Amino acid sequence: MTSDEKNTLSVLKKLGLSGKIVGNGKSLVLCVHGWLDNCDSFKPMLNEKVNTKDYTWLAIDLPGHGESKWKSSDAHYYFIDYIYDLDVLINELNFERIFLIGHSMGAMICNLYAACFPLRIAALALIDGIGIVTTKPSETKKQLLNAFRQRNKLIESKEAKFFSSFEDVINARMKASDLDYKNAEILMNRNSTVFKSGVKLKTDPRLKQHSGFRFSKAQALSCLEDIETPTLFIKAKQGYPMVDAQFNLFRSCFINLKVEELSGGHHCHMENAAQTLQSISSHFDAYNET
Repeated sequence: MTSDEKNTLSVLKKLGLSGKIVGNGKSLVLCVHGWLDNCDSFKPMLNEKVNTKDYTWLAIDLPGHGESKWKSSDAHYYFIDYIYDLDVLINELNFERIFLIGHSMGAMICNLYAACFPLRIAALALIDGIGIVTTKPSETKKQLLNAFRQRNKLIESKEAKFFSSFEDVINARMKASDLDYKNAEILMNRNSTVFKSGVKLKTDPRLKQHSGFRFSKAQALSCLEDIETPTLFIKAKQGYPMVDAQFNLFRSCFINLKVEELSGGHHCHMENAAQTLQSISSHFDAYNET
């Protein structure tokens, strides 16, 4: 079991990943952020009084995000690869069973991982994200061609976007999301490098490309069918309508599902950190056998 901070960070480095660790308990809680975010998505929550006696809390930057390495120049970011990356990390950390927290895209990664590797997960918490994003079979070719067109546009320039100031970075992120200034600043601090001449994003530009492949609705439902892992779904009261639609579509896939609604937007775990932590901790404690 790798719960020592030095050993855990060494494992992350070996895999080209970065992250932050709190505590050294026997049970591992692995936190997976959403698209274009980073591990500091969980910073407000982990700044609360987390249980560091019983749990080790590890928040990671997914490949291409935050301070983790970009994938090689001949690679792309497929959703299903995140599930494989997660499995490699968990195996390297050498925990038999862990607790998983996922937000948004991270929640989708986590529920598919739980469906594929049910014996590895003691309990699961999904924050304003559930299921898998799907494409109608009739739009498969369109999805593929859009992906190819975006790849071709990026061939000439693979450089990350450059901003004149960090203030511009924060404002751009606020414009593209429902984040307030404080939480946009938290996320973009880790996603940016400041130079005298301006600010460069650390996130891989390829993350914004259309995926060349998505599951159909039938395939997604089949992948997530009969998830036995005890699951807490935290729904943001002011979240995105898409999440409501996803919840209605995929809720039947979970055999043991508890739903809580918390105030806040899509990043409710940042806006309402204390209550989010309390809900998740209570859920995990009920299934912690250590």
